[in-house]
Amino acid sequence: MDKTSRAVAARLKDRFFRTKWLVVLVAVLLLVFFGRTTNIRSLTESALVIGLGIERTEDAFTVSALAVTVSGGAGGDNTQNYVVYTEKGATLSEGLDKISQKMGLIVSLSHCNVLVLSPSVFSTPPAALLDPLISSHSLPEQAAVTATELSPADVLAARTGTTVASTYLIQSALIQNLGGDGLALVTVKDLLAHMLSRSGSVNIPLIDIVEQTHQPESQEGEAQGVKQLVMERDLVISDGEPFVLEKDLAQAATMLVRSKVYGRLSPVLPTGEAAEFRVLDASPKLNANGMSVHAELKVSVSLLEVQNADGEKVTPSSETVQRAAEEAARELENSLRACHALSLAHDADFLHLQNEVYKKTGYTMPTDCLDGITFSCSVTVEVKEAG
Repeated sequence: MDKTSRAVAARLKDRFFRTKWLVVLVAVLLLVFFGRTTNIRSLTESALVIGLGIERTEDAFTVSALAVTVSGGAGGDNTQNYVVYTEKGATLSEGLDKISQKMGLIVSLSHCNVLVLSPSVFSTPPAALLDPLISSHSLPEQAAVTATELSPADVLAARTGTTVASTYLIQSALIQNLGGDGLALVTVKDLLAHMLSRSGSVNIPLIDIVEQTHQPESQEGEAQGVKQLVMERDLVISDGEPFVLEKDLAQAATMLVRSKVYGRLSPVLPTGEAAEFRVLDASPKLNANGMSVHAELKVSVSLLEVQNADGEKVTPSSETVQRAAEEAARELENSLRACHALSLAHDADFLHLQNEVYKKTGYTMPTDCLDGITFSCSVTVEVKEAG
């Protein structure tokens, strides 16, 4: 490199570093300015809502909030408290405002990770219900949506034996797939997308509260009032009246329309052998041909155990296990056909058949044509070797 080229390179290098430090200086000044002029509320002035419950009567909404509050002062020990407050209002915002006034804290939904909705809420269109919470109260679109036939406040306030707050248990079961019940996470975004699609229907996990038969023991003695939250059923939402899918139907329907569905299959053979499989993967595929839809469901499982095999050495490749896998496939097929019959009876397309037909036919597809779609299905269950 000659002397002129080195001089040009040196000037460019100096200009680059001057520009770099100028950008850094401007960024620091902006941060200092907005940090001094923006009102950053203390945690002791806020109530972080981690679970929200909503019911509806004829003239009002009942809003319940499970909030985390921080007590204590600067330099001292801060304590987290979990409290549930319930208020009524003609709108959801009015109910939240009343909760804020009762608590003497600013209610924030930006950390809300679970919605617990009563079936009565769905007399309001989901978009009209959820849009104000998202736009005005910063409800995350990835919050889990659940339902209960009980009071949502009771679900939020339930004491469980494994977590501090009930919403953490719900998250573990749905988001981290620790529930083992074959149901899948449905977010606020998922709910709105499915309800605004041509099928206009979605199934969401239904929460039941069961009394704990044996209360947990601690150093202080036996605990009291500890509950179990059970999620084995689904609530089907559509333009009509919501209805419940029982356990086996809920699992089969979820496998067909959702991804990352786990759980267990427990077939019992006519000859008495009982098998237990853990679902590793469920791969659904729906093919539309005109007004006919064929569903293929491939399920991969691992063997947990087989009982009543009369001393037979059981392996994933043994005849008994293969017959059990075929029985599990038949049961899933029967459940999918039963789901289709229910969807026709309630005019609720929770198997999303109209969406599949719409992908092929487009705008020429008739509206509300669920009863004109022919449905068939095939299921295979493959037992994988433990690895």
